[in-house]
Amino acid sequence: MPTIGDEIHGKDIGKSDSSARSIFVWVHCPSCNEQRWARKKSSFNPVNNSTRRCVKCAIKQAKQFRINPEKAALEGRI
Repeated sequence: MPTIGDEIHGKDIGKSDSSARSIFVWVHCPSCNEQRWARKKSSFNPVNNSTRRCVKCAIKQAKQFRINPEKAALEGRI
């Protein structure tokens, strides 16, 4: 089993088309600790490539409604 941060080309893990030429990184989801191969982000993007949320956790987080009480008070919503 790969370790966190290992990099590999897509063709080596069975990807096809344009993703075969992409580089993938072994990452883990900080919410559920699921480990998987994920496409490496651009070097221009400073986001940490070793901890990225899986699709299931990202959708769950996006569905949570959070209100900023200070902003809402300024806008007259509270």
